[in-house]
Amino acid sequence: MDATQDSERVNLAIKYHKILLGVCGICFFLQADNCHSPKRVLLQHLELQNPQSGYLLYPLVKRGNTDALSALTKLAIDADDQYWLVLSGKLGSSAALYYSAMRSQNPAEIRAWLKTSAELGHTQSQFEYALLQISKDEKRRWMQLSAEAGYEPAIISMAKFIFESEDNSQALIWLKKAAEFDASSAFKLANLLWKKGNTEKAKTYFDKAAEQDFGLAKTAIRVIKQHKIEPLRSLLSVPVQGPNCAQTIQFVATTLVSFIQATSFQEQFEKDKRLADLPICVLPPIWLQKDSLVCSNNFDNEARLGCDLYPLSQLKTPLSFTHMIVFAEQGKANVNNGVMFLDQSDAYSVFVHELAHFAGFVDEYALPDDLANYHCSKNIAPNLLLSPLPQEVVKSRYLPASRENNWQRALDAHNELQILESNNPVLHHIARSRTCRNTQYESFKPTQQMTFLEYHDVPNIPKVYRTLWRQALLRRANYSAINDNLAISAFANNDDIAGLFWSTL
Repeated sequence: MDATQDSERVNLAIKYHKILLGVCGICFFLQADNCHSPKRVLLQHLELQNPQSGYLLYPLVKRGNTDALSALTKLAIDADDQYWLVLSGKLGSSAALYYSAMRSQNPAEIRAWLKTSAELGHTQSQFEYALLQISKDEKRRWMQLSAEAGYEPAIISMAKFIFESEDNSQALIWLKKAAEFDASSAFKLANLLWKKGNTEKAKTYFDKAAEQDFGLAKTAIRVIKQHKIEPLRSLLSVPVQGPNCAQTIQFVATTLVSFIQATSFQEQFEKDKRLADLPICVLPPIWLQKDSLVCSNNFDNEARLGCDLYPLSQLKTPLSFTHMIVFAEQGKANVNNGVMFLDQSDAYSVFVHELAHFAGFVDEYALPDDLANYHCSKNIAPNLLLSPLPQEVVKSRYLPASRENNWQRALDAHNELQILESNNPVLHHIARSRTCRNTQYESFKPTQQMTFLEYHDVPNIPKVYRTLWRQALLRRANYSAINDNLAISAFANNDDIAGLFWSTL
């Protein structure tokens, strides 16, 4: 503390003693023994300016008066007075400790103050301290203490924590508490009840979430009113689409949550201007009966999401769509020939990323060894070029030369348009990609920018990619890739008749 601060403290102390002498004088003349009573002091401190009232309250706080400590804490917080905040904290004010922790930039101080305050029973501190815990058990312990004391953010977090990690019976208890004031929790509870078959109670909570303007709840209500659950055979009666659909994609789901997700993705696709010029038709989702498709997050022991398509293969009836997207509960998103698998946590950006794989595009991050060797040795992806080996004498800098020429034409067209139409043109050129990093090849992509194929949450789809995407679709227009999946599934189940049916279409 510098000399100026010392001087201020001395002056305040002098003022305090003057006030005290004045009060004592009044008491002497009035001969009142209650002038220094806690009640009188608590009233008098309201008439003084900070921090004078702090000096009046301090003796009471030292004697353990909790009302005085509360009053001292309030004036410290209101004035943002570090001196009284620290002193109040040392004297046992959990609120002062919490306030000090929230305004500090020092992680060690924050943790120490929150811990002390949490141990004193301060619910907000217990919640914040829980968020700092690495141990799952400790996180739950402090969060539950805060939630049981009625702190709403802790109740919401507790419901989410148990919903994602424990049995449904405990999740129901906490979700019911959180649903009273949190739309997201009401929505989760509604879905859990729906899954358990308690549809009427589920509708009540969908309504509760919708009343709080929760978009997915509104979608759920609309879906329940407008759609019904269909048998697997309903996929055989999907209407044939027009000639402008190079790919016709059918969304399917077997749960309400997944169907809502599929509906949302279809709506977003229809509004996605980035993809508007692609000859892709996404059909309205079909809500299949629960056991129509049996899915696993470790399909064929490959640590990825997948579903058994043999029941569909057995139907041996040509399909009017070329590709299918299955919205399942849990697992790693992936594309397998003509089928994409997504789980409930996947965002729309994951769908767009995987959608490019339907056209043969490969990821632009460093692929695992086996996958990298496969894609880099075949070198057929629309967004991939390889540098020729040093000993090869070729005119082209990249292989294959035909694709390099195609890229260059697309890049030139884009760059010329940018120069004409923009004061700040964004020009693209061929640049290294990380795709083949784990192989003997050096790989290249049609832009120097990071794109949606490197990180799915990057929205950037350069025009050159859209040009190449469109070209790839038109080259294989109306090719029914799902037939390959159905043939493979049939042969895997020793059903040669179904396998030959799908493989010869």
